[in-house]
Amino acid sequence: MIVLLSVSGVATADRVQEVIDATRFAYGLESAYWEDPVAFSTYDMLYAHYRQGFSPELAAAMTAHTLASDGDLATWVPEQVFVAELGVNEALVWFPTPAAFTEHGLWGLEDYMHVRLRREGGRWVVYWGRDKSAPPAQ
Repeated sequence: MIVLLSVSGVATADRVQEVIDATRFAYGLESAYWEDPVAFSTYDMLYAHYRQGFSPELAAAMTAHTLASDGDLATWVPEQVFVAELGVNEALVWFPTPAAFTEHGLWGLEDYMHVRLRREGGRWVVYWGRDKSAPPAQ
């Protein structure tokens, strides 16, 4: 199900799906690392891996977390992604936080993630994410 709260320009099903796919791709990069960590043997290789789906700042933070981590994942691939806003070059999406990451879970996050994406070089990348107690207001 796709829910749009606000749309600027023409929102086609393809554009909406592109943002959803980009979100799921970005949030799958961490688990892809743990499937074959040897493939990313340097900081630069791991950073480039995360830059496929995240802004420079978030890619650097993800790289630092991964290299300092014992395998505890900071991200998950959301089963459902809802598009709240879709502009020409920016989007806001949200998705439920799995119980393993919420208040009683590993990270103590709120029940929902709000994520902003931007167009960068022909692709969508995540540049901002916050956990929130509710989906964006309609």
